[in-house]
Amino acid sequence: MVRTVRHFASALLITWGVAAADRESAILIVGELGANAAQHGGAEMTVSLSLHGLTLCIEVSDSGKVPAPRISPCTVRRDQECGRGLAIVDHLADWVETDTSTCRRTVRAGLRLTGFRTREET
Repeated sequence: MVRTVRHFASALLITWGVAAADRESAILIVGELGANAAQHGGAEMTVSLSLHGLTLCIEVSDSGKVPAPRISPCTVRRDQECGRGLAIVDHLADWVETDTSTCRRTVRAGLRLTGFRTREET
């Protein structure tokens, strides 16, 4: 499921002409939020990307009822394989917010883009 979400986001961002460096950051954010939703959120996941000028909004919703534990970067040991996803998102995104209800959790991340690709990057 997460692989599909990353491919969807990549294809859409290419179509929109988002520059390669911004696209890489956005795909990492989508992948980390998608992985959290798949692991903690139940059977359903919705991913939405929207572009507002030079701001990309990434939204991932899942059907989870219990919020995933938020691990701060300082509590993650170097030898652990998990627990770094939200720290990565916090580092890459300009803002992150979470809404939780009884039947859904939504995480939104905003990324200010540096611009759009030029004809030479096509």
